[in-house]
Amino acid sequence: MIRQSLIAPLLVIGIMISAAAADTVTFKGMSATGGGKPIMLTGNLTKPQGEGPFPAVVMLHGCLGMGWYEKYFGIWARRIASWGYVSLQVDSFGPRGESDICGADRISTIPTPMRAQDAHDAKSYLAGLPFVDRNQIALMGWSHGGWSVLSAIDETISIQNRGDPFRVAIAFYPYCAVPLRGFNAPLMILIGELDDWTQPELCQLRMPSGKTAHEIILKVYPEAYHCFDFEGLDTYVSGHRLLYNPKATSNAIQQVRKFLAKHL
Repeated sequence: MIRQSLIAPLLVIGIMISAAAADTVTFKGMSATGGGKPIMLTGNLTKPQGEGPFPAVVMLHGCLGMGWYEKYFGIWARRIASWGYVSLQVDSFGPRGESDICGADRISTIPTPMRAQDAHDAKSYLAGLPFVDRNQIALMGWSHGGWSVLSAIDETISIQNRGDPFRVAIAFYPYCAVPLRGFNAPLMILIGELDDWTQPELCQLRMPSGKTAHEIILKVYPEAYHCFDFEGLDTYVSGHRLLYNPKATSNAIQQVRKFLAKHL
């Protein structure tokens, strides 16, 4: 259902998005620390103006960690706040003493099922806020965070206090490690055709051939690399190209907005 509070889409990168202040929050996680105590997670909380209750989106960063993603997270958080959504950008690494886990020898340090648990813990936290509609919570993730999105909606992954499923899930350039079926929420994957880090071919090969319980959409952008939606980015990380693509980003903004509005 399209929410009446949504404003005209911001289709051109560089248009000023109205500021939405982010607050740093701390909430209890179900994963244990090295000492066996439940972990205390942190994140940035952004909300639209008004009292709500608003639908909300849990956001998961990639393997480079919250510090690296925070700038780009802030852009997405302000964007979706302008559409009428609360967002919680979860830091999965800082509370565990890590800054990044990129590289083959580091990627398993904080595995995706652990981050899937973080996502559900964030959902539980949001559900307890008076300005959040507890029945309208979505999940978005980028790169390793996108891979974690797939784990969070996979019924075969063990999650403590799973509660109600996310209403909808969006994964930017995830590693499609398993067949894309058995999910408990509608899913949209957005990935670049030239992505040499989380290859789009894996996602294409693992798309279901038959009917699924929930909608699954795969959008592959021509001439786009990893992190195509990160404005101004042009670099290499662990030998992989990360490059901003304004055309792909403009379309991705439209796709995300429509998919969220359809399911929230």
